[in-house]
Amino acid sequence: MDTHLMIGVAVMFGLIAVAASRDLLRRQREQQPRLIPIRIERPGKAQGQRRER
Repeated sequence: MDTHLMIGVAVMFGLIAVAASRDLLRRQREQQPRLIPIRIERPGKAQGQRRER
């Protein structure tokens, strides 16, 4: 009986830890600034040209 109780307690602590870590990761992701991709156009080159190596 004690073994089953300890396993149950360990599972509950595991579930609480998973929920807490997901919440912390979600909060960290909200605080980070969003990166917006921009297109860089180089002077003197047309868009369709690629340099052969």
